[in-house]
Amino acid sequence: MQIIVTILAFMFSFTLATLFHEGGHMLAARASHTQTEEFGLGFGRTIWSRTWRGTVFKINALPVLAYVKIKGMESDYDAPDGFYTKGWWSRFFTMVGGMLGNLVLAFLIFSIVFATLGDPRASTKVGSVTPSSPAAAAGLKAGDNILAIDGVPMKDFDQIASAVRASENKQIDIRVARGGQQVDILVTPVMDTKLGYPAIGYAPGFVRYNPLVAIWRALTFTGEYVVTYIKALPMLFTRAGVQSLTGPIGIARMTGEAAMGGFMSLLWLTGIISVAIGLTQLLPIPALDGGWVLFLLVEAVARRRISPERQGTIQSIGLFVLLGIMVLISIKDVGGFFVH
Repeated sequence: MQIIVTILAFMFSFTLATLFHEGGHMLAARASHTQTEEFGLGFGRTIWSRTWRGTVFKINALPVLAYVKIKGMESDYDAPDGFYTKGWWSRFFTMVGGMLGNLVLAFLIFSIVFATLGDPRASTKVGSVTPSSPAAAAGLKAGDNILAIDGVPMKDFDQIASAVRASENKQIDIRVARGGQQVDILVTPVMDTKLGYPAIGYAPGFVRYNPLVAIWRALTFTGEYVVTYIKALPMLFTRAGVQSLTGPIGIARMTGEAAMGGFMSLLWLTGIISVAIGLTQLLPIPALDGGWVLFLLVEAVARRRISPERQGTIQSIGLFVLLGIMVLISIKDVGGFFVH
């Protein structure tokens, strides 16, 4: 049963994220007067199709992931309404449109979650305690309100998590409010192999906002996560960063675990995944959107356009290398099932 939930959760999260990503490319292309030939959901035999303003919209037999076919990118390079005949800014906007689509999806998801379920980061309350965790062994209970850690007042979950991580596996004193009384709980965080840092094993409660506040909080949180992602990029060039990379199998496991916590938990993770997909696509690597952006930047500096044929060759080589890397990461993720 859990395997089925994991597969369905993975399909839901990635399909929704790619729909908005490819939709972002399509809308940006059309806004730049570049024709889009196809926009499809899934792969395999077409079971439904409609043509609107020159674009064929399709739903295919295997409704997983999505794609858009922009005229002139793969052939017919000289088409007057194709990609390569447009100006620099039009092509640049078309390529970053996918990332913008992902950020829009994340913003919408966070707005919904904050207005319905609530924001876990703003809470100092304990929502649940993981059985057999250090928190459970020390006596932390759901409903406790964390007031201070080692005498330092706590204002939200982010500050609590930072204090726990900073403990470096040493015992900490957590003061909580429980039933009108204040209770001190001594607990020693342990390294969580999935998270990669010390934790005590509890999930926060939620603070629900009215719709207008939820929209603002979603906007700021999306921006904060973008900044966090960018700041973390240098870690990719370290040994720890390489070891922390995860592929489709690892992400599928995370979506499955989120789905077991309820639809809103899965939706929240989908928002995080959407931001990650959008920004990762802009890395200057051939086969990703960032590869096309890199060509455009070279063109702007050199004041000379790289031929479409050469760009296609480089992108194909990049795709081959990227697929090889993903296979290696997936092998590591499969090993992770047996390690944990």
